[in-house]
Amino acid sequence: MSGEHQAIALSDRFTPPAGYKRIPTATGSFASWLRGLPLRTDRHEVLAYDGRMLNRPSAAVVLMDVGESNLMQCADSLIRLHAEFLWSQGRAEEAGYQFTSGDLSRWSDWVRGERFSIRGNQVERRPGEPRVDDHTSFRRWLDLIFTYAGTASLDRDAHKLGMDEPLQAGDFFVAPGFPGHAVMLLDLAEDHSKRRIALVGQGFMPAEEVHVLRSRAAIDAVWFPLPEEAGESLATPSWEAFPRSSARRFP
Repeated sequence: MSGEHQAIALSDRFTPPAGYKRIPTATGSFASWLRGLPLRTDRHEVLAYDGRMLNRPSAAVVLMDVGESNLMQCADSLIRLHAEFLWSQGRAEEAGYQFTSGDLSRWSDWVRGERFSIRGNQVERRPGEPRVDDHTSFRRWLDLIFTYAGTASLDRDAHKLGMDEPLQAGDFFVAPGFPGHAVMLLDLAEDHSKRRIALVGQGFMPAEEVHVLRSRAAIDAVWFPLPEEAGESLATPSWEAFPRSSARRFP
């Protein structure tokens, strides 16, 4: 995922502010993997899929390809991170994401040859020749997902977190719509009173590099206070505040 460029792990690039400690993560977990995300060391400016420099509130850019088409937008960026985690752990057979139509596409079915004929919201499946089981093929499958998934399917199909479920890295907040938006919690820390803060990542439109958000309202410009009670929200610089009820978790 990191290519030939120099990179620094997210956990090394950003340290918690005074009075906060990182929340422990389980070895092999999505949260632990996100903490090791490679960040570019040469720039923090965000590039679009076609190489244009964009005006984004970015503190750091994840060293990960965007592709050459306008596909990997906001919801897709979150799917990409989750899918790459599964691949890195040898768990790609668990990868499966729903189109906005509600139809599920699984990597394991796609590599066995599954094809789709899609017209509007009508999805027809048919068998085909098996595909190569490698990361290049996996990346092509993800482009299919990016074409037909979005914030609406993320909102509908991911696990909705109750108020009694503490937020953790890998959880995301989603505002479904056409367009909508979604952001992911990349790392969490807490103070002595257990109030949690997070590094927040996003992609956006057009398809662009995933980046760590910065804001004048955040602690040390990058650590965002998290909503932990009903009525509280997560304020980010690119979208209206996300209510706590919009928190989701990949199954």
